[in-house]
Amino acid sequence: MGLTDSIIHFLYGLPPPTTGRRKDDMQVLAVGISRSGTDSLREALHMLGLSHTHHGFDTILPPSSLEAIYKLLQKKYTTDSDASEKLTAEDFDTVLLNSVGVSDLFAAEFALELIEAYPKAKIILNVRRDLDAWQTSMQNTMGYFDRNPIDWDWCKSWFSAELFWIRQTMSRTMMPRFFRGSLESNGKWVYKQHVAMIRGLGLSKDRLLQWSVEDGWEPLCKFLDKPVPVIDFPNGNPPKAWAERIGKTMKSHHDRAIRNMFLFGALPAVAGCAALGASWAGYF
Repeated sequence: MGLTDSIIHFLYGLPPPTTGRRKDDMQVLAVGISRSGTDSLREALHMLGLSHTHHGFDTILPPSSLEAIYKLLQKKYTTDSDASEKLTAEDFDTVLLNSVGVSDLFAAEFALELIEAYPKAKIILNVRRDLDAWQTSMQNTMGYFDRNPIDWDWCKSWFSAELFWIRQTMSRTMMPRFFRGSLESNGKWVYKQHVAMIRGLGLSKDRLLQWSVEDGWEPLCKFLDKPVPVIDFPNGNPPKAWAERIGKTMKSHHDRAIRNMFLFGALPAVAGCAALGASWAGYF
């Protein structure tokens, strides 16, 4: 770990997640990119008895694992290809804890490493058939993390550990790394490249399933050897609901940042008043 990383971990360190360590083997890796039915699939896996399946909401709401994810990203992108430096199940379990499934951008970003780390897990390549619709949906949701402007929110991010790690991990590292600089500019070809990469691994049909939400329960249950539920397939996470869910949690982080900014700004004033009072005390 470089000096800069050591400093930011010291200044913005968050308590690690405490929901328990791995008890059961990893069962499912859903490595499709965000907005490809990831939340619907997560809910479906839960309904089939695979609990808990890690999703992006486990990262952002609350962001207690973002610091650990940043460490994984740094290990992936800043170390050489020596086998001793490869990401392992032990590394991933610092984020995934006792989850038996994983989906969303985390799974897509580390797809190859996760597949190698959990050799017994089944792989679901969840895809979106309409690529234009996917791009629009991504822009309306994950596009929130595709920008890192120097603005009021940027200023506040230095006064809240949660906001800092959301920016540092998502906006400054994961999103630009995965989308080669820009979701808006490169999203579609990155999507195609990612799907081709997973297909090109040559995994057997009993280990890899390409699936979309439109396919519903049948192929998913057959692949996982589960009975087909007699209820409708989960209906996912539309952009409006996504924004409301993120906004509600982000508000508490922003409020804390503003409070800290005022406290930080007040310290010099308090110190100045104390010094002035001490100097005047000698005259009375």
